[in-house]
Amino acid sequence: MQAADWADVLAAPLLAALLIAAIHGPMGREVLRRGIIFIDLAIAQVAGLCVVLIELFAHHPDWGVVQAVAMAGALAIALFFRWVEKVSPAEQEAVIGCSFILAASTVLLVLADHPHGDEKVQHILSGQLLFVSFDDVFSFLPVFGGAILLWFLVPRVRTGALFFVLFAVVVTASVQLVGVYVVFASLILPALAVNPMTARQDRAAIGAGGLAVALGIAAAAFADLPAGPVLVLAYALVTLLFRVAARQ
Repeated sequence: MQAADWADVLAAPLLAALLIAAIHGPMGREVLRRGIIFIDLAIAQVAGLCVVLIELFAHHPDWGVVQAVAMAGALAIALFFRWVEKVSPAEQEAVIGCSFILAASTVLLVLADHPHGDEKVQHILSGQLLFVSFDDVFSFLPVFGGAILLWFLVPRVRTGALFFVLFAVVVTASVQLVGVYVVFASLILPALAVNPMTARQDRAAIGAGGLAVALGIAAAAFADLPAGPVLVLAYALVTLLFRVAARQ
């Protein structure tokens, strides 16, 4: 392929992953600060389960219907986690982990006899980032763009129930583009990368995510490897480099 061909193929996936990195980096810092590390896995898995259920039991549902069902499930579980935080904070992380396992197991059971079950499970976990189109990106652009503006212009959304609502909305969109694995990596690893820093952590987390995205997508495309797992490794590599640099 010529350079122009590569640019056409990778432009939409790169834009999608950069948008996700731009909001996941700052959000991941808040997740790490709160100590609710697995909330992204749980909400992403519940949203994925809702997508699977509506696609299985409705005949060719409209895109809007799929999003509404996925968003409703994600918001419900997010507000449930907020309730647990208030009534039993010591058990919150355990409840979050159990919710993830229950949702993941339900997906496996629902798809056990489906002819394309393995493919659907793979899509939920590792996504199909290299097949993302500009239509996909533009469909979710208001979600990511709005979340970024709210995060930096309205600090109140980082507190209380508002954080859980905004987090659920963002993760519901992200998981459909990049899968559960990359959602987790893009939230937690940049936060760990910049954790030793004392200033401008949000910007540094976005930078770490952007670097990982560029490296991961390029490596996946040129080596013809699944983008999701490669992106996770790229996030881990960038995190390691940031931590080593911080120690120096």
